[in-house]
Amino acid sequence: MGELQLVHVIVVLGIIITSIIPWGYPLSRLCRRAGKAPAIGWIAGSIGVFFFGPIVCLWWLALSKWDPPNAQD
Repeated sequence: MGELQLVHVIVVLGIIITSIIPWGYPLSRLCRRAGKAPAIGWIAGSIGVFFFGPIVCLWWLALSKWDPPNAQD
């Protein structure tokens, strides 16, 4: 196994950071509309993006009971 190069670490961290907004924000909005915690969408879109987090989040929302907040609140 070769040495861990700083360039590779920076590239991987850059990919993770740039994938947070395009995946996390829409999933957090969807979770909020479903009456769930928006943090679930952010976690699925950031950390979980390499472990099929967005797919698991959408699958969980599809199988869970939607309890959206009332618009009058």
